[in-house]
Amino acid sequence: METAALKKAVIEIVVIVLGVLIALFAESAWNDFQDRKAGSDYAARLSTELTKNLEHLEADFLWARQACSSAESALAKLRSKDVEPDPADMLRLMISTAIFPAPEYQRATYDDLIGTGSLSLIDDVVVREKTVAGYTEFFEYITAWRPPKDTLIRDAVLQTLPSEFILQVLRECIVEADEVLFTPAIRACNTVPSSEAPGVWFDKILNHSNIEAALSERAWQVCDFERTMGVIREELEVLIPALEAIAE
Repeated sequence: METAALKKAVIEIVVIVLGVLIALFAESAWNDFQDRKAGSDYAARLSTELTKNLEHLEADFLWARQACSSAESALAKLRSKDVEPDPADMLRLMISTAIFPAPEYQRATYDDLIGTGSLSLIDDVVVREKTVAGYTEFFEYITAWRPPKDTLIRDAVLQTLPSEFILQVLRECIVEADEVLFTPAIRACNTVPSSEAPGVWFDKILNHSNIEAALSERAWQVCDFERTMGVIREELEVLIPALEAIAE
């Protein structure tokens, strides 16, 4: 009887242990599944976020080319000793140089990964390290190279020219985002200020500050932008399919 009771007790203990082990295994498997799913979801969101940032960057490249072309053209006309620059043309070039939209680059998914300590959910070490390096470099260079809003030429344009003229030039003369040709940046157009003669507004801008220095500053900011950011763009373009593969 004692032997039978002992066997029964052992069997019961074995069953309990097996049950616990199976439960622990099931919980571990479920947690692993949840982590893989979370990592896959993050990878998909990062891929979407990076794709959108690269679209914004392409728009930035277009505006940088346009501003670079306009700044260099305005400087050449301003420095010419042979021909007096046309005031209306100079005003249009200065507006094209000064007005630079600000795309809303996204990093919410990356910040969420870092902030919650969930970066390890992307279990591919290479992709994880490239993601950190890519985001860090991208936003460091965007901050360092992207033209700020408070430039000398922007202040001169916004504080001197009537807003309706600026908007009219932007609407009628500036190259559209889907165009291929960027030189010259300003279309052939005859937009002029309606309230005063172009020469009057041009003189006001010239008297506002050192316009040549303002244009030179702007040219430095925008003319090297695409070359600098182009290398980072190529690195991020390679990262996107790797993230998409994890997300599948």
